[in-house]
Amino acid sequence: MKELVRAVKEDLAGIKALTMLQVPFLGFLLGKIRIILDGKIDTVCATTAGEVIVNPFFWEGLPSIEAKTFVLLHEALHLGFRHPWLVRRRNRALYNLAADMVVNEMLFRHGYTAAPPPAVTTEMIYAMLRTQGIQVPLAELQRASVEEVYHLLARVATRSVCGTEDGNTGDLREREGNREGVVVQEGGCGGENPERYWQAAVPAALVAAQAAGSLPADLRRQVEASLRGQVDWRRALRACVREGMGRTVVTTWQRASRRYASLPGIKRLGVQTIWALVDCSGSIGEALLRRFMSEVYALARVHHCPLQIIPWDARAYPLTRACSPARIKVAADRLRGGGGTVLRPALEALLEKMHPQDTVVILSDGYIADLEQPATLNLYRRVAVRAAQVVFVTAGKMPRLPRTAIVRMF
Repeated sequence: MKELVRAVKEDLAGIKALTMLQVPFLGFLLGKIRIILDGKIDTVCATTAGEVIVNPFFWEGLPSIEAKTFVLLHEALHLGFRHPWLVRRRNRALYNLAADMVVNEMLFRHGYTAAPPPAVTTEMIYAMLRTQGIQVPLAELQRASVEEVYHLLARVATRSVCGTEDGNTGDLREREGNREGVVVQEGGCGGENPERYWQAAVPAALVAAQAAGSLPADLRRQVEASLRGQVDWRRALRACVREGMGRTVVTTWQRASRRYASLPGIKRLGVQTIWALVDCSGSIGEALLRRFMSEVYALARVHHCPLQIIPWDARAYPLTRACSPARIKVAADRLRGGGGTVLRPALEALLEKMHPQDTVVILSDGYIADLEQPATLNLYRRVAVRAAQVVFVTAGKMPRLPRTAIVRMF
């Protein structure tokens, strides 16, 4: 065992030195990891303790130093992007698949191709989605974030894919108490919170890479996305709707403010309608759909506005007016289409009914077949010009749309 530990330490020293020369960002992350050898682990994993656990016999059996480098960099990126912690709020097996695909794709693009089998590749996920009838361009899938890939996988999840929810499967695992093993590289967070430690490690690695004059664009994009704060979607939606409502309210000296007599009062220019265009193709989970409907209804109540719901998939369904919580529940239960996802019919139905300065809220996963077609974009621009505010609430892909506030559901 002593000889094996010594060999592992020698491998680590060589891998870190070469990686620091080639991709300083990755080399810096490698130096921050606490690495433990433990024969009780089947292969290798990153844990919520902020460390990497490696089976020494798995390591010894890897065919080359390139394969060993790939394994370490793979786990380093998991920790850097905080995947062991983010997986807690999601289906563990599916999130592990999505995170593995994105991390592997990143390493492949930077010349690290010696992934030990069975590696999760973009082509594998692409084929899995196609067999279930989900058409996503391969080039788009290669640029997708972990959240976007996870949402796509959730749409096609089966028992064979989902696996178990056990926290000790895959290479993203929960911290285990009294971990035995041999530490071959010190590092880690010490007494600091592990997630905060790695959240701080990524900006430090970013600075080190920039100082070395080497930070590839795709790495920068993933790093910036991981550092971006996640605002609760409900709060973001409320702010967007409130902004739209503010465009129909003006101050007036014809009457004083009810609260402060020395200030002008307000005057509402007509009563707006909130239009909810809800994707019912099956891509939005039932629980998420109910939360969205309840939130939009609450906003309509607060602003004293009627709420009209247009369900849609490949076509637009008859609209429903939501005037009570019971009505919302009935509407949510009926939002079950199952066709494709085409926005144009819903926009046409909306343009026939809406008035100027109404507020439009669209719920979808963002994977809309005709979203980039000129006819659909022309209709969308007409809606955006007529509306006081258009909010696109996405549970997956972040589309680029004119005059629209984009809100990501978490």
